[in-house]
Amino acid sequence: MADEIVAIERALVRGEWVPDQEERALGGAVLECRDRLVEEPSPADMPPSERGLWLTQSLMLQALLVRELTDGLLPQWQDRLVSSPMLHLVQAYADAIQPVLPYAARLLAAWQASPPPTPAPDLVAREAERLRVSAVEAEQNTRFWDAHHWEEAQVAGAERAEIELALHRCGDIATVIYAAVTGQTDY
Repeated sequence: MADEIVAIERALVRGEWVPDQEERALGGAVLECRDRLVEEPSPADMPPSERGLWLTQSLMLQALLVRELTDGLLPQWQDRLVSSPMLHLVQAYADAIQPVLPYAARLLAAWQASPPPTPAPDLVAREAERLRVSAVEAEQNTRFWDAHHWEEAQVAGAERAEIELALHRCGDIATVIYAAVTGQTDY
C-alpha cells in the first residue's frame, strides 16, 4: 500500500496526475470532515492540552473520521470515481487507521471509567509555590501531567509504536490529499 501512495504522490508532484473537479471535491470533503470533527467538543472530556489533542482524543477523532468516510463519503463517490487516485487515497487513509481503532474504544472506556482524580488542594498549592504560578495554572499543569501519565499507563510500548506508525501513515496520506486538493505540491 505504501508504494501505491508514493506512486500517486509522485504522479501528483510531477503533474502526471492533475486531480479533476470531482477528485478535488472528494478530497475537500475529507478535509472539511476532519476539520469539523477537530472543532467539535472532545469525546473524551479530557483536560485541555497546549500540545494539541491527547492520544485518546486523537484516536477518537480518527475513529469518527473513518466512520464518516466508510459510511458516508466513500459510498457516495465510489461509482463516480472508480479508478481515481483520490478515491484510492481516501480508502487507503481509512484502511491505514483500522488496526488501531480498538485502542480508541479502549482508551475512551478507560477514561470514562476511571480518569485521574482531581488534584488535591494541598498538591495544587505546593505546585503553585514550586512553579511560582497561580493556583489555577498549577491545577491545569497538574491535570495535564496526571492525564499524560494516565495515557502512558494505558498503552504498552509495542501498542504505542503501532499507534504512532498508523497515525504517521495517515498523516502522510492526508498530506497527499491536501496537496491534491490545493495544488500545493512543493512540500
